[in-house]
Amino acid sequence: MKGLLKGPLILGALVIVARVLSERLGAPHMLSASISAVWLHTLLVPIYFAVRIAKSTDARPYLTQFKSVLLYVVAMRAMLLVPYWMAKVYGWDEPRFAGLSTPSSLIGYVAIPVLTGVFWIVASMGVGTGVGAAIIAILRRKS
Repeated sequence: MKGLLKGPLILGALVIVARVLSERLGAPHMLSASISAVWLHTLLVPIYFAVRIAKSTDARPYLTQFKSVLLYVVAMRAMLLVPYWMAKVYGWDEPRFAGLSTPSSLIGYVAIPVLTGVFWIVASMGVGTGVGAAIIAILRRKS
């Protein structure tokens, strides 16, 4: 399954940049909120992985799905640290950065971004691997 992560990671980086640009340029909140990396790492990319893995001859497809989702979501959340840090430095006032306005650097630069990341990593692993395993089972049974 070589190269499985490359395309989704590029797409993820583009989505992160598009979200920040839409927020900074004053797009309506509903539009900027719909441009979300969470959709990618929680559901869409794990489904993509599952379909690709199910169509392969991988001897351990569920382990491959687990590893792929884990690597992807950790990489995505690492990329998302940059906008959180920029929001803290520049005082951005978008709703998703509300907790960063605290005077404490530890809370603004570390605690909130890391805890948010841990939450979404756990959620993405549960949803992404669960949905992915179901898709792999269905597609492998058909073939």
